[in-house]
Amino acid sequence: MKRGLLIIYLIFQVVLFSQDNNTLPTSKKLVSGRLKNGMEYFILKNKKPENRATLNLVVKAGSLFENDEQQGLAHFLEHMAFNGTKKYKKNDMIKYLQSIGLSFGGDLNAYTSFSETVYKLQIPTDKKNLNTGFDVLREWAENLTLDKEEIESEKKIVLEEWRLRQGIAQRLGDIQRKILFSNSRYQERFPIGLPKTIQGANYNLLKDFYTKWYQPQNMAIIAVGDFDVKNVKNIIEKEFSQLKNKTNLKKIDYKIPLPTKNSIEIFTDPEITSTAFNIMWKDKTEPVNNKARLKEALIEQLFFSIINTRYSIVAKESKTPYRYSSFYSFKLDKDTKVYAISSQTKDKELERTIQNVLEEFKYLELNGVLESELEKEKLEFLNNLKTTINNKESISNNSYVDEILTMLLEGDSFVDVEEQYGLVEKAFKEIDVKSLKLFAQQILKLKYDIFITAQERMKKTIPNKSKIETIVNKVLNEKKIEKSGKDYNTKLKRLNLKSGKIEKVLDKKQYKEYLLSNGIKVYYKKTDFKKDSIGFKLYKYQGNSKMEYSDYVNTLFLPQLLINSGVGEIDYKSLPFYLKGKVFSVAPFISDYIQGFIINTNEKDLEEGLNYFRTLIEKPRFEESILKTMLETNRETIINRESSPQFQFGKLYTTTLNNNKRRTPLELKDLDLVSKKTIEKEYKTLFSNFYNYNLIVVGNIDENRLKPILERYFASLPVKKEETGYKPLDISYPEGNIKKQVVKGIDKKSSVIMTFPYKNNYSQKNRALYNAFSSVLDILLIEDIREKIGGVYSISSIAELDYMNFKENYLQIRFSTEPKRTEEVIKKIKEVIIKIQKGEFSKEKIKDIQNNYRLSLETALKTNGFWSTLLERKMLFKNYNIYTPGQYNKIVNFKNVVEFANKSLNIDNCIEVVLLPEREE
Repeated sequence: MKRGLLIIYLIFQVVLFSQDNNTLPTSKKLVSGRLKNGMEYFILKNKKPENRATLNLVVKAGSLFENDEQQGLAHFLEHMAFNGTKKYKKNDMIKYLQSIGLSFGGDLNAYTSFSETVYKLQIPTDKKNLNTGFDVLREWAENLTLDKEEIESEKKIVLEEWRLRQGIAQRLGDIQRKILFSNSRYQERFPIGLPKTIQGANYNLLKDFYTKWYQPQNMAIIAVGDFDVKNVKNIIEKEFSQLKNKTNLKKIDYKIPLPTKNSIEIFTDPEITSTAFNIMWKDKTEPVNNKARLKEALIEQLFFSIINTRYSIVAKESKTPYRYSSFYSFKLDKDTKVYAISSQTKDKELERTIQNVLEEFKYLELNGVLESELEKEKLEFLNNLKTTINNKESISNNSYVDEILTMLLEGDSFVDVEEQYGLVEKAFKEIDVKSLKLFAQQILKLKYDIFITAQERMKKTIPNKSKIETIVNKVLNEKKIEKSGKDYNTKLKRLNLKSGKIEKVLDKKQYKEYLLSNGIKVYYKKTDFKKDSIGFKLYKYQGNSKMEYSDYVNTLFLPQLLINSGVGEIDYKSLPFYLKGKVFSVAPFISDYIQGFIINTNEKDLEEGLNYFRTLIEKPRFEESILKTMLETNRETIINRESSPQFQFGKLYTTTLNNNKRRTPLELKDLDLVSKKTIEKEYKTLFSNFYNYNLIVVGNIDENRLKPILERYFASLPVKKEETGYKPLDISYPEGNIKKQVVKGIDKKSSVIMTFPYKNNYSQKNRALYNAFSSVLDILLIEDIREKIGGVYSISSIAELDYMNFKENYLQIRFSTEPKRTEEVIKKIKEVIIKIQKGEFSKEKIKDIQNNYRLSLETALKTNGFWSTLLERKMLFKNYNIYTPGQYNKIVNFKNVVEFANKSLNIDNCIEVVLLPEREE
């Protein structure tokens, strides 16, 4: 649907303007044009990922252009594109693309919105596959067969997609759409359509829509990738110039009217688990394609960040009435934008929440922001932009495609990323405190729509519409609001650390290994995949596995409390202001068998980020008021969750799988075990002694730059020899076929989780085979259950197998379906698994998986995340290495996958948990 928040399109769409030209010119690197038949094309060379291209066919018609008999058929037609063209019969297209290593749903996908239908392909850029990719786009554009049998078969799948969307989210969405799209065609043309029209779909109705809207004058090609631009342009001209227009197309530009009066909607439902307040202002907008619109867009972004920082500080305080508040915007269509404040309130605190969040907004409208706040936000924006520019070569094809789509559909400009900094810097000189004050005034002049949602049991405590209107209008009409000011500390003292030494260096060709004087082992890999990105992972295999249950519960709250409380002399209120303009993050983590810190930074903020990390070690803060707020929030969540069918479903699943307290949801009594004193004690247990810790460093940092960093910030960490380690929790899954169900809610679907415990040992080879088995299963589940019987829309498996899981490894399958078909689908899934165990499937499926591994590995090798994971495994296992495609093909072959499926999965040991509705509405 609509792409991204404002920050995203500012980073990629803003373009340089000159003093004598108010229009923002499109990047010269983007090659675009229009064929004689009216079809547009956009071509951009980009090297990430290498040897790959992203191709899109854009049809500028979606659900808005359906007549009454066609509601949902624009989306239905999107489905039919994968069910046969003149050249690719039935599923031959998908089978071919899978044969070259692509995955359906990932590399091959599509979506339908109100105004457009977009088909997506990610394809290798060798000559054969690139030509095939464009051939597929052409087939979609002109040659859908719309076979009558395939139409009847696909109805079941589309109805299952409609069914999948049913539930509390759909009920909330229906009300919100009614508010946002009131008195417009959008309100009655949601893309998924109506079951009645889906069931009534036929060749003639689909053909009429296809013939009318799938014309070159109404379509565009977008190609972004690692290819020769001239070659791609020639292919497009050759393949698509031959398409003919069938009619003179006349499109109606459907509008969304602005509200003429304020409105309030209150919606309660037994399945809602918290109270939420939403106030929305609808306004007209224009494309960001000139100097004036750019300035307005930047003002919005600066204001969003300032007020959201204020909201985040207030939300941490124990007496605040809300858990979370945010001010943001989104587009309804190319001409209409919504500004919204969304707040999740504490129980029985709705009135105070409304007053509090609106007073914060009204205060800025009356008094403006602080000059210091504005300057920090500008610095933050520019520093983030500079990091993006430094890492421009790592921007993915998909990011550029999304921005080109926005340019095509909404009229925004598109620019080279490196030109942006000067443009934004120049625009910022024209933006002052008054600019943001005027923006707030502009918003509050608009008519508002209020949408309040709450649990059914809270119905009697919610004020009526008249009282809510009184509270809102009283705040919005205030002439004076006073707040106590405070100077925030934004300077973190530099620690006086006594550097250690690097004792040993080993060159392993692909990476280097260091031994620090305090015993910490370091694996270092220099990369240039991102020009300005460095990642550190400091960790130890210990975790909370040996702790008593009460201490374990405290560690669940420790990381969040630590990162929100401040650090050193910087308290929690000063923390957001200290972080402004700095590009680094420090995140602690604790699990059953491992704990540590993940640090990501750029070169400029490298030492600041590491000083922050060491200050967390030396001078952590644990704010009592924040812990109190966290516990209060969790208490309300625990009380409210019981009415949620999905929670009851999840709880039944976890307790059926194993009833260990560490694997089941926290209860109210567990919160009584949590205290600031215990959290501080466990922090010292885990993070005061760095004996047996390891460090992974991956990124664009030279060895000469890294060595003093290691000596100062890591070799100086305190170490005292002690026996710690971890203790396997010895959790095992039940034997035999176990069936459990919960009957709750009013959804028009059943939800199912099937789990088959793993029956083999851990090894790198078995891990590869387990994932391959899961991939074969996914392909067959789509073919036999989605396509053949239309039992589901989405179904897939997860193969969980890792050394540190001990006995908690499994194959899990999740799906939703029509309640009366639940047992039919479960039975069919087991038949598919047995088919694999008997080897009754095409050997070509294994070749598809082998090709997918090769393509995935080629891309992964150029990412920092891949090398970080690989180095961690090398630390854990001696002689560990990634399989080359040749090695992988020898291991993952037909014979080995079949044998593995029989050894590792017992079809008679399945835990089935089902959620069924009490009734359907």
